[in-house]
Amino acid sequence: MDFRAYREFETATDKRQFHDLMSADWAWEQSDLIAEDVSTHGSAFVPIVLGSDKTTVSVATGQNDFYPLYLSVGNVHNNVRRAHRNALVLVGFLAMPKTTQEHASNVDFRSFKRQLFHTSLSGILQSLKPGMTTPEVVRFGDGHYRRVIYGLGPYIADYEEQVLLSCIVRNWCPNSWSHS
Repeated sequence: MDFRAYREFETATDKRQFHDLMSADWAWEQSDLIAEDVSTHGSAFVPIVLGSDKTTVSVATGQNDFYPLYLSVGNVHNNVRRAHRNALVLVGFLAMPKTTQEHASNVDFRSFKRQLFHTSLSGILQSLKPGMTTPEVVRFGDGHYRRVIYGLGPYIADYEEQVLLSCIVRNWCPNSWSHS
């Protein structure tokens, strides 16, 4: 686990190497912002990594598609997160309304679906919001207590959820302004 952002370079070529989220420029920039603020100076940056994916359940519930939302902290090394060594937690299920085919392309329904998705995310993450501006004291896995500032980091999702998250038109690129 990384308690601070870092930059690593290859010795022979002096080329920058990226291994985990805390080695990225974004984590470094966020740490700089925390250090510049007198009220948060000295706090550890804890990026929140979210992920969701539609899961189909074969139980006759009437709503067979579920959208579990998973959370991990970006301070954890990638090899630990991949190995599922308790670095990933299910924090909730996102509400996704179902409709008939004739109403699926209705502008009002699609707007409602986007609003419900974002409102669900907001509600689930509400308890983290105060810790994004005011340091919280948290006990880490090594047994030490640290002041932390949370920040929303990457959201891992397939294309359908990326479209929903970024509020774009399908077949457009959610990461830029270009059409596919």
